[in-house]
Amino acid sequence: MSIEEQFQQARLAKQGQYEVRTNLMHNGEPVYTNRLIFEDSPYLLQHAHNPVNWYPWGDEAFVTASAENKPIFLSIGYSTCHWCHVMEEESFDNEQVAELLNTHFISIKVDREQRPDLDEIYMTGVQLISGQGGWPMSSFLTSEGKPFYGATYFPPQQFMSLLQRIQQFWSLKREAIESDALSISNKIHQQLTHREKALEIGQLQINQALSALKENEDTQCGGFGNTPKFPNESNLLLLLDQLERDKGPLDENPLWNTLNRALMAMLQGGIYDQLAGGFHRYATDRHWLVPHFEKMLYNQAQLAQLFARTWRLSGAEINGNAEYRRICEETLDYVLREMRTEKGTFYSATDADSEGHEGKFFVWSWHELKQLLSEPQIDLLKVVYGTSKGGNFEGNNILFLPKPLIKVAERMKISYHQLLDEIDKVKQLLYPVRQKRPAPLRDEKVITEWNAMMIKAFAEAGLILNQTRYTEAAEQAALSIWDNSRDTNGLLLRIYYNGIASGAANLEDYSHYLQALIKLYDATANRDWLDKARQLWRQMSSLFWEPDGGGFYTSQTNTEGPLIVRAQPYFDGATPSGNAVALAALCALNERCCEAGLEQQINQLIARFSAMLEKAPMAMCYMLTGIAQRLSSNPSCVQYAAQGAIKVDAELTATLDNRFFATLDLNISSGWHINDQKAADKNLIATQVGLGNSDAAWTLVNSQYLPSSPRLGMGYQGHLRIQLDLERHLTNVPLLILMQLQACSDSNCLAPQQIEILLH
Repeated sequence: MSIEEQFQQARLAKQGQYEVRTNLMHNGEPVYTNRLIFEDSPYLLQHAHNPVNWYPWGDEAFVTASAENKPIFLSIGYSTCHWCHVMEEESFDNEQVAELLNTHFISIKVDREQRPDLDEIYMTGVQLISGQGGWPMSSFLTSEGKPFYGATYFPPQQFMSLLQRIQQFWSLKREAIESDALSISNKIHQQLTHREKALEIGQLQINQALSALKENEDTQCGGFGNTPKFPNESNLLLLLDQLERDKGPLDENPLWNTLNRALMAMLQGGIYDQLAGGFHRYATDRHWLVPHFEKMLYNQAQLAQLFARTWRLSGAEINGNAEYRRICEETLDYVLREMRTEKGTFYSATDADSEGHEGKFFVWSWHELKQLLSEPQIDLLKVVYGTSKGGNFEGNNILFLPKPLIKVAERMKISYHQLLDEIDKVKQLLYPVRQKRPAPLRDEKVITEWNAMMIKAFAEAGLILNQTRYTEAAEQAALSIWDNSRDTNGLLLRIYYNGIASGAANLEDYSHYLQALIKLYDATANRDWLDKARQLWRQMSSLFWEPDGGGFYTSQTNTEGPLIVRAQPYFDGATPSGNAVALAALCALNERCCEAGLEQQINQLIARFSAMLEKAPMAMCYMLTGIAQRLSSNPSCVQYAAQGAIKVDAELTATLDNRFFATLDLNISSGWHINDQKAADKNLIATQVGLGNSDAAWTLVNSQYLPSSPRLGMGYQGHLRIQLDLERHLTNVPLLILMQLQACSDSNCLAPQQIEILLH
């Protein structure tokens, strides 16, 4: 069968599964088809009908380049990338450009979301060559995969001139090109596998990163840097982790101002979809008003976690910032409503563009609002969402909050919840109208890494907000990944699309999914999730761990096509680095179970990246959260003791008459018990609970030990609830609970432990 016949067969098989957007004949069929028609990636299928003779990344392309003595043009992008669409329309659908590429080059298209390992390698090269990066990424390679030139977007005339110059250099100055390619490849290798002597890493580096974040904060508009404004979730998660550990008054900690400013600025800005929930990828201005309108699943996951945990930190139901809970719930509900698959997993992204214009789906003209709403509702929109006749974006209105809703409610002399009810009535009129507009493209591939991040968010929010629907959503998605995104050997796959799982998973897929399984164990106490986590850790170690020097590689060894370097990622980007997530996951697993070799692996992992942590702590904030966990457990409402045999869930509640109760639920694994409040043997340690606060802040009035399982002599087994009756004297000081216990089995007793629990 000829290649053209194979193209036709593949096209017929995939008809209706993707949109053919360009180069159509009168019957609606494409004029051109290339090898990308065989691929499952939505991004690659977008380019399957360009006149460019694209190859996917693989051995065939490099063998052909070598045989035909041609350089390789490598283009890397993703399906919801605005400038990728622009370059496709201007250049890759341009027959003149295609003729140049097809005659003188072997052209390869890569979906960065499918192959983030390749994206990291060649993005490093582009940054070394041009000093900046971005997508679409355009690189020129030898047939060994070594880059000799690279940049990002090119206008069509500039691109054609570049192609002609490179073709001439390839013919006339091959030795110089080969020399440049070798030099650049060596620099990429050095940067992505950099090793130095191990250093002692601890709170000093954490404090250095915190100081750098404070210096880089935009204290007027919130967040970090100037424009464009990205959420920088890894930075905020480090701030949050350190605040959760602080035993002093929250409002006296300067880190709180930085975190609070950033989150409030984002939830009030146009970067947040005020109508339907969920966050756009970044803001193009300093004030968070005008977003780049695409929505990525990983932003929803990280920001939902941040808002849930910060709501708890701010005092939760007692005196917490209700806006944080609202934004978390609206974001998660948006994902459930608009990004969830039939199998319970989650799509990866939605585009910024619709009908050829960025943001058209999301903005409102004054004329349209006047037609849809009553005068009182128009007045409400002016006050709440800053709408106006002139608009704030190309004559239209991006909805944003000029003032916090609490302040608006005070001005209107109604309660916060009454204001939300009035806003909801307007949303119920606007949302159906917006849904009838031509929607931005939704990338419907399911990425294991990003789904795992979303599972973590749902599991944590379900636990913090006491919302079982979120926990159930997390469980369904996690099971779907387990059942549908593994191969016949039980190894993870990265992509699930159109009913097919494909692509070997990388470190990020494994480490995030490992974290997700652990979060589900925390939220449900179902040991099956912990057993799956242990199995996954063993696989991850087998596939990615470097036993000699420590650290995890990002990719497996059996990838197609040349891999000029097997990188060990450590810098955070839009998502945390794979090794940083691995460290946090390993520390969490180590607290919940006893696995041989886990302690040593954690220590080696920290040592491997210690020199870089010393040099650039601010670029590795998520790894520093793992370092903090290694130093001491975050004193959150879920704690473990006795190598995971005992789980403690804590909750602080308040009554209408301002009395406070702390409830500690101890779940003790079968075969284990803890001692009574008065140990039977002088060599054993009694179970005791007290406060770490001074009497000026909190007073323990009474405590009750309420076993729901039969007593075991002078000890407790199964389940024990400890109820503390408290008086609070200072409203801004968190409650510090100190629990002392000693766990024993039938054959031996472990060393005594003290657990700290900090409830805000």
